[in-house]
This record gives sequence, C-alpha cells and structure tokens, in this order.
Amino acid sequence: MSLYQRGKSWYYDFEYRGERYTGCIGPVSRTVAKEILAKKKAEAVEGRYEMPSKRPSPRLDEFVVKDYFPYYRANRRLQSVQRHVTAYRAMQSTFGHLRLSEISPLAIERYKRQRKEAGVSEVTINRELAFLKNVFTKAVEWGKTVENPVKKVRFYREDNSRTRFLTDEEEERLLAHCKPQLQPLVITALHTGFRASELCSLTWNDIDFRRRTVTVRAGYAKNGESRTVPMNGVLTTTLKAVKLDSADGERVFCSRQGTPYRSFRTAFERAVRLAGVADFTFHDLRHTFASRLVMAGVDLPTVKELLGHKDVSMTMRYAHLSNNHKQAAVKKLEKVPAIFTTPQQIQQDDTPQVLEN
Repeated sequence: MSLYQRGKSWYYDFEYRGERYTGCIGPVSRTVAKEILAKKKAEAVEGRYEMPSKRPSPRLDEFVVKDYFPYYRANRRLQSVQRHVTAYRAMQSTFGHLRLSEISPLAIERYKRQRKEAGVSEVTINRELAFLKNVFTKAVEWGKTVENPVKKVRFYREDNSRTRFLTDEEEERLLAHCKPQLQPLVITALHTGFRASELCSLTWNDIDFRRRTVTVRAGYAKNGESRTVPMNGVLTTTLKAVKLDSADGERVFCSRQGTPYRSFRTAFERAVRLAGVADFTFHDLRHTFASRLVMAGVDLPTVKELLGHKDVSMTMRYAHLSNNHKQAAVKKLEKVPAIFTTPQQIQQDDTPQVLEN
C-alpha cells in the first residue's frame, strides 16, 4: 500500500523507477493524506522530490523520561504510573541505552527468557512487556519511530481463574499472627473485598459510621468508578477501634510509626508464613470475600457490584462455589406433585391383557 495509517499518523510508501520513497505525513484526515501523497508522487516524477533527512530515533531512556512519563502522569492514575515505573526500572539496564529503532522482537524475546530464568513470574514479565508496548505505541503515534516491535512478541498465557480462599481455621491462624497495625487491615479486606491499593487510599472521610458504609474514591478504584460497600457488625467494630487508637491523621491505616501505609506486603507475607497458610497472597483476601458471599447464597450480580467488576464474566469464576445453593433450589422440586407415570406404572401398563370372551 502506498498510503497507510499507524496510530493517528498517516505514512506513504511508493516506488518510482526503482527508487523507494517513504515518509510520515502526520495526524491528518485521510482526504488530506491522499492529496499529500499525490503531490509527493508528482514531485518524484518531475524530479523535484527531496528525500527527508533521516534523524535517528531517540534512546529509550531519553524518550521515556522526557516524553512518555510526563504524558502518562498527566493522563493516568497514580497506581498505574507506579506500575509503569517499576516495569521501566526492570527493563532499563537491558534496553535503556538503545535507540527505539534498535530494539527488535528478537531482543525482547531474549529479555523474556532471561527474566523467566531469573525466577520472575510470567505475570510480572507480561506487565513489563505491556509497558514497553505502550511506550512504542506512543512513540509511533508521535513520529519518534516507525514500528512497534512488541506487537510481534507473544505474551505469556495467564490463568485468571484462581480462586484460593481462606477456611475459617486458616483465617483464625492468620489473624493471630498479624501485628496490631496489620490485623484491622486484613479484617477490612475480608469484609469489603477491597484491593491493597484501595485500602491504602482510605481516609476517615471515606468511612460513614452513621450510614455504616465505606467508599473507595474513583481516583483509587481500578475501574475508575467510586464504589461503596455496606459495613457489617464486625467491620464497624473493627474500624471504630482503629479510630479510637489512631492519631489525628487523615489515612485510616498507618504503620507503627504513624505514617500512611505505602506497602504492607512484607508484614503480610510474614504473617502468612508464621500462620502456616500455604499458597496465599493478599489479593486472595478479595477472593475470600467473594467466595464466602457466593457460598452464602448471594446472587452473582450483587457480588459483581460489591467487587466493582464492570463485567459479570469476571465474577463468574465464583459460580461453581454455589453448588449447595443450587442443590437447595433443585430440592424444592420434591414438593411438586408427581404427575408423570412412574417406571412401575409403565411396566404394569405394558403387561398384555387377556380379553375374555
């Protein structure tokens, strides 16, 4: 094709008398792009075409720091920015010094293999690749390079169906090994289903003891929409105790030093290890919240709203846990009168009858 679009920019690529002519037109309409292409072809035929000077693409570290991160910070939530910063730090030593045009699909495949051999999880590697792919998407859109090599790299397949949840006995052991600052945070996760980042964002203005609700503000919710969850008796008692023991700080959950939690991963992993709870992460507290609701007979649309899922398909992973509820529903059919012929009746009806003369 002599005219094609990548991102929002149009490009031309044609040949005349064995000479190839390529260039970027920019983010214009298709009609304008066609007009410019016609002019470029006429210039080539008339010998007036001037080959554009080829400026080398910027180095990855230069582009990310000067262009990409300023754009991303202005348009994305803080948690998203932090994830991209973490991904960039992991990739910087491998790709930071290279120009965008020098980063090939093969180099990215080698990076994947090296990270896997180093023991990094496939999910983490996928997040790093997603960051790099987004960087190249913007670089192509802004005319800094011509193609996105990450599009030719296959991501690892992720299994999102994991539904590990605590048993009552495991919960008792885990809470017993949580330090005083961590225990109410874990209890809140178990009774709200909030993510770790959402819990860290909670302020006392988000807690309404009169209406007995707790709210995640839109800026901290993963789907960008605020979410309010009712507080049960356990959660209300827990948060009131935290309120009495806390200083005049704005945040609900703070470290032992009284500073807002940025991360409690180390403290939680220590409690899990001491409690002897195998194969359990903090995010599994969210799975525990959802699983217990489903097993208690709560319908999936309600669970979806409480979890903040935009699509019920995400919530359907818990559907198989409602077997007892389904059995109870089917059991209700036993009360329906038997109006169908039983097998014994069928056998009797099929017995040949002797007609008397």
